[in-house]
Amino acid sequence: MESEVRGPADVRWKWALLSLCALSFVATLAAAIDVFGLAARPWFGWWDANVAIAQPFTVVITQPRPLGASARSGLQAGDQIDLREQSLEARIAAVYQLMADRPTNLAVRRGPSSIPIRIVGSSIWEDAALWKLPPMGSWVLANLWFVLCAALIALRRWHNRDARTLAFVLLFTTGVVFEPTFVVVPSGAVAIVLLLGARSCATAASLLLVRLAAGFGERAGWRTALASVANLFILAGFLADLMLIAGLATLRVDPLPYLFRISPLKGALDVAVYSLVTATALAAVLAIPATRRPRAAWLLLPLPIAFLATVVFTTLATFIHSWFANVTVIGIAEAIRLLGALIVTYALLNRRVLDFEFVLSRTLVVATVSLIVVAAFVLLDWVLGNLLSNVSHATGLVANGALALALGLSLNAMQRRVHGFLDAVLFRKRHEDERALLEFSREAASATELGPLLDRAIEHLEHHTAARGAAIFVEQDVSYAAVRSFGNSVRALVAENDATILALKTWHKPLDPHRYITDVHGALALPMLERGRLNGVILLGERVGGEAYAPDEIEALSRFALGVGSAIAGLGGERDGSLASIHASLAAMSDAIAALRETLIVDRQADGA
Repeated sequence: MESEVRGPADVRWKWALLSLCALSFVATLAAAIDVFGLAARPWFGWWDANVAIAQPFTVVITQPRPLGASARSGLQAGDQIDLREQSLEARIAAVYQLMADRPTNLAVRRGPSSIPIRIVGSSIWEDAALWKLPPMGSWVLANLWFVLCAALIALRRWHNRDARTLAFVLLFTTGVVFEPTFVVVPSGAVAIVLLLGARSCATAASLLLVRLAAGFGERAGWRTALASVANLFILAGFLADLMLIAGLATLRVDPLPYLFRISPLKGALDVAVYSLVTATALAAVLAIPATRRPRAAWLLLPLPIAFLATVVFTTLATFIHSWFANVTVIGIAEAIRLLGALIVTYALLNRRVLDFEFVLSRTLVVATVSLIVVAAFVLLDWVLGNLLSNVSHATGLVANGALALALGLSLNAMQRRVHGFLDAVLFRKRHEDERALLEFSREAASATELGPLLDRAIEHLEHHTAARGAAIFVEQDVSYAAVRSFGNSVRALVAENDATILALKTWHKPLDPHRYITDVHGALALPMLERGRLNGVILLGERVGGEAYAPDEIEALSRFALGVGSAIAGLGGERDGSLASIHASLAAMSDAIAALRETLIVDRQADGA
């Protein structure tokens, strides 16, 4: 990862991501209300039939389900809907979804005749609800999960470029919810605008995935060419989306060949796009040294593979005419998307983008505070209902209001106390380790010998960190030598112009060497500084559990590195600078004594003469 330098620009990234998370959450919630309804009938309606391309501008109804919306309206298998004979709202409904709370007027061709049809889509709760709920519920849950993952990144890793890119991919992915496949609105013009926004978000997510993969591993010509081809296909897919939108809005071009879930041509193009995106991610993983591939694979591969599998299954649905089989295949596609969200969550929590302990602690804090609040109201209700059963309704309302006010005023203090208690109970060992590291950072200044200092430093790293291995590098001439280590093997020497060394010299901050092409192989590099000079590096390997190092751990380790670095510089100065100064002083004194002797001899000779 890139260096952990934080400034005003980084904070702006944090608030930008959190704002987009809030917007994505509201959009997903609105889409869920559109599908499931809220105290009213939902807008999202089902055809209960499939459509296929019959000829340019024309779709044909195939296998309407008995007792479904299409069959109830009088539609039959083989009926054709010419988009050129429909209103804008009816055109969008014909190739996407119907309204469930109002009729859609269609001009339907049945043989040589044209028949007017008024059709109202069935809601998700009507007619085979058990078949409709899984695909719709899966994409809602996946979207909410993606928003949660992006929010965690915004809170914990907003300053990291790769994490930010991943967060934007997740948020742009949730933007696909605006498609008429998921959201139905009464206005055709609004539906066109939402469709344009949804396809723009999908394109941006794909481009960012390619860019994210390009930042990993050694850069080679064939990888650059692969990324360029992937970007060209992504832009070609977006051009097809624009043709679809233009065709639906103006009818100057046939929109059907560019329509996902109906056109095999568009499905094949999407499969090619996500195959290339997956190939760029796989190429990035293979370009990384074998010791660092698992981490990169968890970061780069889950989303492209999930998206590829989703479009493959959705494309297969275009060849299936049975309504039940079609809905089942689409349900599998959306379930794969949800699985991708779960895998991303695992990668975030357990593969170094976020630390699991932070998420666990915050979850427990929120759950405990919520439990206290609920228990307080339950206890008050019991007291009013049993011990004070004669109180009036107004008194009960006043008591509940007073309790709510008291809890509201004490909520922050309660949260701090609960957090402190849970932190002390659950993470006691980690805090003890941090305290031991901080204490040694002060004790190191009293060391009088370099060897014992280094021995004790590496012992503290072994016993008070969860690292699989660690090493202490000390500056020697034009390189940095590993003078102490444990666990995983490390290189004995690292050049002073190594990418990680240069970054440490520049930023003076802890950083993750994975982001650099470097000989420093580990999870966290900490600079040992003395008056702005990098005189050594402490390198920690992966944690035993695979989680990221928490911010408070990094802070304690940074102070530990500074204390050890200052002590090493002091001992080195005493060994090298002080002794040299003494020798120089003695030599100067000898020269002065010799000069004085010669002066005295000359004076005596002059007096004798």
